[in-house]
Amino acid sequence: MRLFSILLLLFTSAMFAQPLTLTIDSIISTEEQEENEKNRIFTIKYYLKNNTTDTLSFFFEPKQISPSTGGSMTKEIYYKIFENNKFIEIGLAFNQFTSEETNFNFDETVSKEQRDSIIIALIAKKVEEEPAKLFKIFKEKGIEGVLDPSNDYIQNIYKKRNNYYHTLLPNQTEHLEATFKWNKNRYYYHEPNEFYLDENAKHYFEITLVALKEEFKGKVDVELFEKIMKNPNFIKGVFVSNKVEIDFSGN
Repeated sequence: MRLFSILLLLFTSAMFAQPLTLTIDSIISTEEQEENEKNRIFTIKYYLKNNTTDTLSFFFEPKQISPSTGGSMTKEIYYKIFENNKFIEIGLAFNQFTSEETNFNFDETVSKEQRDSIIIALIAKKVEEEPAKLFKIFKEKGIEGVLDPSNDYIQNIYKKRNNYYHTLLPNQTEHLEATFKWNKNRYYYHEPNEFYLDENAKHYFEITLVALKEEFKGKVDVELFEKIMKNPNFIKGVFVSNKVEIDFSGN
């Protein structure tokens, strides 16, 4: 189901006082040169505010932001881009990256065995597993074996991610940010539409949190789902931010 269907389903919730406020603070841009490619780096700073005196819980994954044309059953914030007052489907304009990315740059004096040990140790920390166990699998099956989705520790990571929900304390404001890279392409094609990003027009960025609840039945553990359904402060709804200008001008 696409996002607009969920928005229609939950439209009535937007007519009442909202328990959450979603606000963009600022969008900061810097220029970056990578070999023969010029990029513009955008940092989106935003916040969630609990407008109630209750502790609120809701399905939300704060580490990612996705285009509004993506799937609806994720827990991520969605973004929209507007040219003047018109929504334009150019979600592919951005490549998202996070501060958690790991680049394995080793001095040539470091042996292959040492490099392998370091990489496996980092993976073990991520998946909360004993490095010795992963190194044994690595020796037998290579890195593909270590990252095989059927492994118990990988399954546990998926389970934790599926069961994860977010919590805000009474009147709490949580500040968040996401960073994007724009390669300055202006022509975009998203079947059946094509679009050229006008460098002389004004552009705006908007984000939306679609917090679902019953829709996650069968996607989280049964016990957790029952607990959620009994909790009056586990909320659902559509929360839309303000629009903030984003700079797509120049070369």
